[in-house]
Amino acid sequence: MRYLVRIGIIAAALFGLAACGVNPQAPAMTTADRTTARTTHAPEQITHTDKPVVAHTAKTAISTAATSPPATESIAVTVVIPEGFSFYQVAQRLEANGVCPARAFYRVAQVYEIQSFDAPYSPEACYALEGFLFPDTYEFYRDEDPAAVLRKFLNNYAAKSGLPDYDTLILASIIEREARSDGHMAMVSSVFHNRLRKGMKLQADATREYVEKHLKPCDFITYDEKYADFYNTYKCRALPAGPICNPGIRAINAALNPSQSDYLYYFFGNDNTNHYTKTYEEHKAAMAEYGVNYGS
Repeated sequence: MRYLVRIGIIAAALFGLAACGVNPQAPAMTTADRTTARTTHAPEQITHTDKPVVAHTAKTAISTAATSPPATESIAVTVVIPEGFSFYQVAQRLEANGVCPARAFYRVAQVYEIQSFDAPYSPEACYALEGFLFPDTYEFYRDEDPAAVLRKFLNNYAAKSGLPDYDTLILASIIEREARSDGHMAMVSSVFHNRLRKGMKLQADATREYVEKHLKPCDFITYDEKYADFYNTYKCRALPAGPICNPGIRAINAALNPSQSDYLYYFFGNDNTNHYTKTYEEHKAAMAEYGVNYGS
């Protein structure tokens, strides 16, 4: 059940603050480290489609040697990444399927320099490429090079996401985790957009859950309490520091094309559907009607 919302000023003040640390086995990276330590990788191979590009223009550097199988192992592995999986969940699934260690995938993603399309992200976000691991069914190899694995994700993101701007990607990630059905995504998006215009806090439960379930338990970073301020939209003034999951195309489209409404509140009732209201008084009354109590 989700009472949601808060959405603040969508622009300047949106990216959290502070870089993610790692445990003693993997030295912590600063923002400067990410700039100076970025490695040189073969550009991502982009599969172009006739889907219109939104906000970003793909660069032209393309390599055809981005996804070759490992020289010593060619056992194919099919891995399904559902909509709404976080970076942590993706890394765990890759490791569980023998593709590559979660920590190695994290380390590569933190310093990877994307060459074939513009992918701005907040250096204060915990996972540098959260949001860019496009949900889909992938064919990997056992013990594959983590950089090659990451390129496959980025190729697919470039081909299928429409390349939304970073604010849209963040918003889409919240919609993905907040909306319980495709049919409600556009309406939930309208609530968020309305709150953004009014400078209200987003107050999305999914952002609080991201901190508790996808940052704190992660065994290849050292959690810092500052992330509660950067991601929890009951606390931060605008959008969180970065995406809270990897959204699918339906959530991205909903972020770009919200329904037209005057709603500022919603919650998921015990009748298994969302209820939308314009005022806090109406919101409280509707929650009482459906036996829901989220507090004030």
